[in-house]
Amino acid sequence: MKIIVVESAEKYNKLEQNTFNNVLSLCPRLWLKADSALLKNNKPFFIPYFTQECSASVYVALRICRMGKSIPARFAHRYYDACSVAVDFTAEDVLRVLRKSGEPWDMAKSFDSSVAVGDFVDMHEVGGTAVSARLEVSGEERSVNVCEDIAFFAGEVIESVSRVFTIRQGDLLLAGCPDGKPIVEINDHLDAFLNGRKVLDFNIK
Repeated sequence: MKIIVVESAEKYNKLEQNTFNNVLSLCPRLWLKADSALLKNNKPFFIPYFTQECSASVYVALRICRMGKSIPARFAHRYYDACSVAVDFTAEDVLRVLRKSGEPWDMAKSFDSSVAVGDFVDMHEVGGTAVSARLEVSGEERSVNVCEDIAFFAGEVIESVSRVFTIRQGDLLLAGCPDGKPIVEINDHLDAFLNGRKVLDFNIK
């Protein structure tokens, strides 16, 4: 299983994909997370010992239901069957050091249990075209991620990602443009909502 994060996916342009630079423009910020990064079943998140500044961002999570490569956007709906909300944790202080030194971001982005994923909702139950992911920290709204047209949004994400990686059943795609990136602290309580429906509910330890 792969966890693929695509940030700013809705800003993809429509350039012909003939050069390496154009491929990068399709996926301006894309990274993989280890399978051990997945936190499920509302289990608590333990802030890692190596960070003093751990942030949380909310994403729309798409669940891949079949294998594919280089998938045109118009066929993307065949490759995912459910969506949810994912809360992605980042060790911000570690990330600054890694960026400055030009080293990979894995320690800051892909540590164990660094992405909490809520209950998945079948696409036919989602209803409408817009999908919103919302994060509350101790009862206060702190991060929002809205996709105005989920079919178009998912098509763009899957088309672009599948040019780089073969996607397989069970893979998770986390995408969007989070508005808000709060720092979490021990004893915080996090609730995440998909179109107003609570799908994730856990504590920070």
